[in-house]
Amino acid sequence: MNVFLGDTITLAKEMKNNATMVTGQCAGLVLDDKGDLDRVYIHGLSVAFYMNEGWVFVDHGEEEEDA
Repeated sequence: MNVFLGDTITLAKEMKNNATMVTGQCAGLVLDDKGDLDRVYIHGLSVAFYMNEGWVFVDHGEEEEDA
């Protein structure tokens, strides 16, 4: 999945008893030293979403096929 600045994205994180989803406009992408995606920023939110904490991208194309 390709993500560009300005794209509308949805991130999801599953926890013990619930799941959290966040949708917004991509404001920043940060890579780690190996070139892998480290964290994502969403416009209007001051926190980063770290991939190593369990955040994953939701592919909107897959959602529509399942519906």
